[in-house]
This record gives sequence, C-alpha cells and structure tokens, in this order.
Amino acid sequence: MAARPLLASTSRLATAAARRGIISPAASAPSSSSKPAGGAAGGVDARIFSGIDGFLGAKEVKRLDEWQAGLWGRLQEEVRSNPRLAPIRLKWDNDRFDVAELLAFSAREPSLSLAFNYASLLVNNSYFLEGLNPEAPKPVPAQFADLEDRVASYASGIVGSGWLWLVKAGEEIGDFDVVPTFAAGSLLVTQRAQRGRDGALPLFRTPATVGGEGAAPAAGEAAAADAAAPAAAPRYARKKSAAEVTPLAVLNLFELAYLGDKYGVFAREQYARDWFKTLDWDKVAKRNGQFGAF
Repeated sequence: MAARPLLASTSRLATAAARRGIISPAASAPSSSSKPAGGAAGGVDARIFSGIDGFLGAKEVKRLDEWQAGLWGRLQEEVRSNPRLAPIRLKWDNDRFDVAELLAFSAREPSLSLAFNYASLLVNNSYFLEGLNPEAPKPVPAQFADLEDRVASYASGIVGSGWLWLVKAGEEIGDFDVVPTFAAGSLLVTQRAQRGRDGALPLFRTPATVGGEGAAPAAGEAAAADAAAPAAAPRYARKKSAAEVTPLAVLNLFELAYLGDKYGVFAREQYARDWFKTLDWDKVAKRNGQFGAF
C-alpha cells in the first residue's frame, strides 16, 4: 500500500486532543524541531526528542516519531477504506478508539490483517517510547541486574525485526524474564484488554479521528457498534494463569530504531545494553507494582 499522509492537520489534531484532555496545553503548543507534533502525547516524555545521552540521538528518536505517525496514517486509511472496520471507525470518530478492541476485532479475520499489524506495531512502539528515560541514567534495580546479559544475547541473536520484552513471569518477587516477539507480535494485549500498560492512556500520536471527508458518525451509532464487534480474542492471547507474563518494558529491534551515528548494522548487542541502562526504572517498578501482581 502506498504511503499516505495524515489527512487531519497537526494543529487540528493537537487542539482536539488538548480539548479532550489527551495532552497538556504545553504539549499542544507550537513545538520546536526537537519535539513531536500532532496526536496524543500519551505517556511519552517530550524531552526524549532532544536525544537521550548514551543511547539514541535526536535524529533517531525523530525517525521513530515519524514511523509512529506513518503507521497511524496507514491505519487511518485502512479503517476508512475497509467496510469491515466500520464499527471501529464509528467509535474512533466519537472519541472511543480502543487499540485492544481493534486488535481483538481484527485478529481472526484475514481481510483485516493490515489493520491488525499496524495497530500492534503502534502499541509496541508507543510502549517502547514511554519507557525511555530522558534524564541521567538511574541505577538498575538489583532484581533486574542479572538480566542485562540475557537482553544483549537475545538482541544480537535474533534474525530480523522484532521486540524484546522485559516481563514479570511468575508469582515470586524476583520472577523476571526476557521474552522476544517477532515482526508485529505483541505481549501487550490479551482478551480485549491491555496488559502491563494503562489502557486509559492514549497511544503516542493517537489522531483525534479517522479523518477524511464527511461528518463524524453520531455518538448513538458508535454505541450501537459495540454489538457489531465480535468477541474474538487476539491471535497471541493466552489463557490467563499464574504463569502468564506481564510486560514491563520493551525494546524496539527494528533497524530503523537504532541505525545511525552511534549504532551500525551489527551493533544490536550494544544498543540493547544501552537501552537497559537508560530505561526509566521508576516506571518499570510502578508497572510491576500496578500490573505485575498475580
């Protein structure tokens, strides 16, 4: 599918998002070249767009921002043009977009595979950006310290693009592990709900509407769309049990995330080690306390 730009203007998206409480007035104000523009800020700290010392430079973070915007544009186009996604469009245009519902809705229908892949990549990349620390590196908590070598080993050994997840993997305090997924695979959504992430927090750059011509559908129509959505579970959902993992952070292993002045094509191991050191460990601890209990 050819790339298509977002049809709604940056200023309109930011204004609408600010009005609905998605982003703060500061985030919706005109931005400098080091800040993202358009859509919801979500849980992403705008300071990362000036670069992160010891990890990604401003150029690389800007590229991730552009990728997120491009994925949203493609998802908007798919939702507009695919009649099977009409219930999703009704809700999105009435301020009721739910990425978990979209993933569940599209998981088992081949004609909706594009929407599924775009949405999965969006939620993963948003979670990656949300976990980055723009300040001086914080000490790695003792219970996670022995995972650094495993993170680096996985990153260097994986062939192709994917994601590397730091997860809570059991009932004990120190039950943490590293789990890879590939391409658009995700651990963040199971049984129509986000897991390890606050579902009320908008994804980074979420557009206010699907965009395109025509008036937004009535709120009543959007409510009626609830009945149209099938109860299918995402393709990667697992039966809930004490052994189910809860994601606490994720590393983007797509080459577009790291290729640049600091990291070359064979620098994944160092890239992974630097990510581990520059994680927002306060956020990881909060996620563990909020979502990691079984």
